[in-house]
Amino acid sequence: MAADTQRPTHTVEAIPSDVTASVFLGNPILDNLVGCMVAMNGEIWATKRRMKVLESLLAKKGVTREMIENYVPTPEETAEWEKDRDRFVTLAMGPLTNDAFRNISADFPKRG
Repeated sequence: MAADTQRPTHTVEAIPSDVTASVFLGNPILDNLVGCMVAMNGEIWATKRRMKVLESLLAKKGVTREMIENYVPTPEETAEWEKDRDRFVTLAMGPLTNDAFRNISADFPKRG
């Protein structure tokens, strides 16, 4: 079902917070690892669920496991899959680059 592009929406851009500069668990490294784990678990579960649907549909259409194992992607597919891989790595591992320095109990600076 296609989205109704003529319908007015009431969405606005999110107001950025200073949460990436905060420390919630007493150690910024621990915060970063927890952020990675949450992101990775969300991505993994979404992928597993989608795979279960695909496997069921493929089995009903006669696609065998051997056919899947022997598949060789086209150069275009490889390029697209690499872009998706890079997005996943950024999402899952990006929190490791967070330079949090403000304790959660600290006052957040006011934005002007």
